Amino acid sequence: MRIRRLDIQKLPSLYREVLQREVEKLKRQDEVVAIGLAGSVARGDFWRGADLDIEVILKGDRPKNVVCTEQEISVDYGYFGEAYIQNLPHDTLPIYDPVQILTKALQARTKRQLWKKMLLRSLASATKYSEKAQSSLRTDLYSALCLAHVAATELGSGLILATGMAPSVRRTISKLEQAMKKIGREDLFREYVSLYGMPSTVHRADFFLSQLREGYREIWPYFRGRTIGPKYMIQQPDSENWFRNRIEPIYENDKRDLVWIVFVEYHFVLEYILRTIGREDFPDNVFTELKDITRPPALWINRYRDILKLIPETDVPNLVTKVQKLLNELQTIASTRYLR
Repeated sequence: MRIRRLDIQKLPSLYREVLQREVEKLKRQDEVVAIGLAGSVARGDFWRGADLDIEVILKGDRPKNVVCTEQEISVDYGYFGEAYIQNLPHDTLPIYDPVQILTKALQARTKRQLWKKMLLRSLASATKYSEKAQSSLRTDLYSALCLAHVAATELGSGLILATGMAPSVRRTISKLEQAMKKIGREDLFREYVSLYGMPSTVHRADFFLSQLREGYREIWPYFRGRTIGPKYMIQQPDSENWFRNRIEPIYENDKRDLVWIVFVEYHFVLEYILRTIGREDFPDNVFTELKDITRPPALWINRYRDILKLIPETDVPNLVTKVQKLLNELQTIASTRYLR
């Protein structure tokens, strides 16, 4: 695979200055053998909430470790031992590579291989949670909706990937709209956003923003310093800089993406809450099984349930069915491009 080189001088000034500063710091460390950049900035898909995803190759065989930081902008570091270099993000570009270890690893991969691997992962996860959502319909409709949304998270990125575009975690809705227009399937986009009560929930974007801000403030201390939890909550003292750098720009850029990310963040953090009490997966009846859990996780769970209730309970069976239909569509689209 031919490797494009990153032209740092073409980056916006703040991003260029921060990247150059951090790269120079890393280059002075003896254990660093190569440095790359991944994510939207590397792809040239820049927006005002973009973060810098700096990938650092270290001597030895240490597995991947991610460190999240908030500086003038958000800067995330992915540390990889040489033995794990094949796990670099799909869009990594070399910045510092004196012995060509990074360039050679990237050249050994093809976009088709990478996309196929990511699509298969999305399909497997979406299938699992779609089936769990169907099972939950018999016991708790909002547990079923939670599980449907877990499946839909994978469906969103999968549908974007299946059109040849790179997904974006914080801009899934706006990216999916572009992807479905690209292949003339705007109907799939409308079906997908309906899973999140759109367009009516978009009119409640201020409510969603406040629920995430307050929810973060309540749950963040629960994970701070633990071995289990979202990296950003474990590593950072509070949520304020994270929220300023990573959430508020979504609200300002596209409120549809904000509504989506709030739904997703609530079930994402809930998964870690389950792990802290010894559960490795979502139970079919998650809200009933967690009804006796204490604060502060209880506050997060109650906020999540209130957000889900913005979608009428009577709509849930139809939404679960839509998830399965979208899964079938993704399998069809992906099979014509990457899974043959």
